[in-house]
Amino acid sequence: MSKILIKLFAFLLVPFLFTTKTYGVAYDTAVSIPFPSGVGTGGDIVSYSNGEYLITATPYDPMMVGVIVIDPELALEDRNLENYQFISSYGEVLINVKGEITEGDYVTSSDTPGVGVKAEDNGYILGIALEEYVPQNSNDIGQIYIMLDIKTGFIDKTLSNNLLDIIKSSLASPFMTPIEALRYLLAIAVVFSSFVIGFGNFGRITGSSVEALGRNPLARSAIRKVIVFNFALTFIIMAMGVGIAYLILTL
Repeated sequence: MSKILIKLFAFLLVPFLFTTKTYGVAYDTAVSIPFPSGVGTGGDIVSYSNGEYLITATPYDPMMVGVIVIDPELALEDRNLENYQFISSYGEVLINVKGEITEGDYVTSSDTPGVGVKAEDNGYILGIALEEYVPQNSNDIGQIYIMLDIKTGFIDKTLSNNLLDIIKSSLASPFMTPIEALRYLLAIAVVFSSFVIGFGNFGRITGSSVEALGRNPLARSAIRKVIVFNFALTFIIMAMGVGIAYLILTL
């Protein structure tokens, strides 16, 4: 009887002394989709447009649906399809890439059909690089594993140090956060206001100076100094506007 009680006590106590954990593995699950025969290869990025699947050839393509996989861990095959490819939309998959990529970088589509690149602007991304890729040549195409998870991504541009580059890259970006858009609107407003104030002040003072010069030619030297001073003041006002806009965009 005592042995039975000891075993029962041990059975009830063990779950409180030891914690059991369940570990999951993210396998790539693929489904068969209709695809033209001979089109696409393993690692190509696929989009869905106008009722058909095709190889992606648009940067930051919002219509991306997944990647062609050759040997998925789990495949759901439609036996009624004659020509098809297995497409995975989530999980660890091998994709075709070009350009230098570091582990942890966002990866998106490019203008090279089926090939991914490092995402440098806000927009739709394909996933996150799980390894780095360093090509021998700029045109080389290789393969890396990524965590496939299609969504919108936001790239931090605070490291940019050129105002024109910041504006140019952001205007080319297919996606902007509300805060980022507000910052650009404020920066544009500040620059525009500084130029309007600067040129308006310079034009008004210059006009008055020319009129005064006509009335009093002997004061030419003093009037010239006033014009030069106002030109310098106009330049300072515009430079301050550009500087404030730069701080708005980078801080």
